[in-house]
Amino acid sequence: MIDAKNIIFDFGGVLMDHNWEGCLHAFRQFMPDDDIENVLGLGNNKPGTLRAKFETRWGNNPKWFVEEVLKHCKQGTTEQQVIDAWNIIHAGITDDKWETIQHFRQKGYRTYLLSNTDRIHWEHTLSLYRDRIEQLFDATFLSFNYWEAKPNPYIFKEVDCFIKADPKQTYFVDDSESNRQAAEQTVRWHTCASIHELKELLF
Repeated sequence: MIDAKNIIFDFGGVLMDHNWEGCLHAFRQFMPDDDIENVLGLGNNKPGTLRAKFETRWGNNPKWFVEEVLKHCKQGTTEQQVIDAWNIIHAGITDDKWETIQHFRQKGYRTYLLSNTDRIHWEHTLSLYRDRIEQLFDATFLSFNYWEAKPNPYIFKEVDCFIKADPKQTYFVDDSESNRQAAEQTVRWHTCASIHELKELLF
């Protein structure tokens, strides 16, 4: 049994479910499929797409993102349509996940969020869950604030430096294998792929 004291959660895919199909359907109303994949970057992790840029260097500039997306949309598409379609990707967080995090807190674990995200998505998240996020996490680490996204080693080093925790007592929960491998190699955190797996390991 590992003497864990710190848990770092990924957000989308671990806590919040993704609605990829709903998001794709929304964008298809005003954007060609090829641009959705190759320009916007929905459904892939290709470097250089608008999604990749918006989660890093351009993440604090929603106006830039929306204007770039509109260049590839049919005439008459509005800024609000782009924002609404972008936020459909958030399918919500189930009550049992919130309860599990609360249980970890009650057991004395320090809990954190580490997410590849952008300001539009994060502000939408806060509009839904601000109180719970502020109550249940000691700190949040967002890729657009660091200009780098997982699995770049830089963001793991920055988080590790901030929490000043023993890697042997730290778990990182992320549904991406490449992110888990980077965390293991860069800062030597223990990793697992889901909250369910973490509960089996620690409870």
